Amino acid sequence: MHMMTPMTVVWRKYRLVGSHVVGRAFSTNNRRIVDLRSDTVTQPTSAMLHAATQATTGDDVMGEDPTVTALEHHAAELFGKERALYVPTGTMANMCAILSHCHYNKSAEMIIGSKSHINLYEGGGYANLAGVSCKQIPEDENAIFSMDDIRDSYFSDNDDH
Repeated sequence: MHMMTPMTVVWRKYRLVGSHVVGRAFSTNNRRIVDLRSDTVTQPTSAMLHAATQATTGDDVMGEDPTVTALEHHAAELFGKERALYVPTGTMANMCAILSHCHYNKSAEMIIGSKSHINLYEGGGYANLAGVSCKQIPEDENAIFSMDDIRDSYFSDNDDH
C-alpha cells in the first residue's frame, strides 16, 4: 500500500479515485468512474437504503455482526489478503494505514499531496496520534505525483534531526 493519498488505482473497468470504500459512479470515455474522494459524495440509492435497513446486525467487536464479517471476508478475498478490517470513515482508514506503516518509528515522515484530503481536511491527526510528520509535494489534476518530486522528497538517512 502506498502512503500517497489521494491515489489513483485502476481495477477492472473501474477507476477508483481516493482512499474510501464508497463513491458516486459516472461514465466517461466508455469507462465507469467511481469517485471516492469523500464518503459524503455518495448519495445512497433506494436499493442501498433498503439493504442497510434489512441487514442483519450484531456486535462486530465480538465478531457477531454477520454483515461486517462478510464484508471483511469479501474484501480480504478480493485483494488477496489474509484479513480485512472495516472502519466506518475514510479518516479512520487513513489513520489505520499510517499507524500500520509508521508504528515502529514515531519520527517517521510520509510524503503526501499538497492538495490531498489528508493534508487539507484531517486536522493533522497523523501528527497528533501517530507522531508522524509529512512532506507535501504537488500533484497533477489526477492526483498523480511526479517521480522526480518523490525522489527529491525521499529522506533516507538515519539522522534524527
